[in-house]
Amino acid sequence: MKTFRLMLLLTVLTAFVGCSPGETPAEHYERGRLLAERSRTADAMREYMLAVEAGSNDPYATKATSELGRLTMNQHDLQQARHYYEQAWQMAESQHDTTLMILAQRDLGRCRRAEGDSDEALRHFAWADSLITATRADTLRANVYPEYISLLLSEGRADEARHLVRQLPIDRRSGPSCLVAGKFYADQGQRDSAIYYFRRCMETDNMASRTSAAMYLSELASNDANWEQACSYALECAALVDSAKLQMQQENANLISSLTNQLDIERENYHLYRVIAVIVVIVILLIAAGVIFIRERIARLKWQQEEQRQARVNHARSQQEQLIETFRNTPLYRKILVEESISNEQWEELVQLLNSEANSFVNKLTALYPAIKPQEMQVCQLLKLEFTNQQIATILCRTQQAITNLRKRLYQKMFGKEGSADELNQFLRLFPQE
Repeated sequence: MKTFRLMLLLTVLTAFVGCSPGETPAEHYERGRLLAERSRTADAMREYMLAVEAGSNDPYATKATSELGRLTMNQHDLQQARHYYEQAWQMAESQHDTTLMILAQRDLGRCRRAEGDSDEALRHFAWADSLITATRADTLRANVYPEYISLLLSEGRADEARHLVRQLPIDRRSGPSCLVAGKFYADQGQRDSAIYYFRRCMETDNMASRTSAAMYLSELASNDANWEQACSYALECAALVDSAKLQMQQENANLISSLTNQLDIERENYHLYRVIAVIVVIVILLIAAGVIFIRERIARLKWQQEEQRQARVNHARSQQEQLIETFRNTPLYRKILVEESISNEQWEELVQLLNSEANSFVNKLTALYPAIKPQEMQVCQLLKLEFTNQQIATILCRTQQAITNLRKRLYQKMFGKEGSADELNQFLRLFPQE
């Protein structure tokens, strides 16, 4: 009973700790996105990992993998980030999701560029561009072209960059797109176009793009000796930098808090796992003790049964010896030996003797094996009284071989299997056992 209770407790604890609430990848992804916006990076990464575990064939699991790459890249672990991006590419490819495939190639290009491998970065950006062209996913150009154009310009490939700029969809919501277009036109000496796109960039919500745009506008104004405007843009740039520093400090504080919370959770889980491990060990020991006890009990019962069986055999042998001794001291025995035959009256005397001196031998044998014929019963009686095979053959006027064969058939009839004549002798001499 105690073992059952401990096993039930273990099952409940395991279900409580190990069973997930069945949340979808989308739910884990959205929760991770909200945590990432609050700069709780460790918690966000945990939710993204849960999203991947909840369903690797789900688009939200692919998005979560890409976000893991982004957060890891922000932590300057470029090798791990590339691993996540490659995994996201494989998942998107298996799902035949073109949008996620394009974004995965863009992310791989970003990572390769951060690693300093410009050739591989350009290959990934070109791959993303070819997917955009093949599927006519023009809305994704704003997600890929800004960094692609920036990389082309840094590699001195202005003609290719100009071709992409012309295809770049510019709107006031895309800070990186406006920034890249403005920088391109500034490098080409087209000052008015550059100022236009930099100002459009200042109207977006992307703080990093706005900071860079303010710096470029300040440089352009100083080149025109418009010191007042240059100072205004410089001050705005400084304010944006300060704001970015404060935001980074807040993100670092949130990251530290998130990591602390994660450590506390892991510490609690560790203690819980230790308790479960102790319970498991106790249950295993109890089960082992129970198995040992049961085996010992079975062995003891077998030993007792064997002792009882041996005692019955010994008692049966003692009764058999007394029976033979009693029978051989009777006139009937000597008369049978002299006449080498048995009359009906003598058979009746033998039956009475066996029933009285051998624990109702004839009655019990008849009740147990009703299919035995009268002549077969006579053979059984003579075998019980330990007449030899030759004596039985003479008394019944049969050959010894016939008596031997009859004994074998009788064994087959009684036990349903083949056996020797001696096995029948041994059984009848000890039958019945009390």
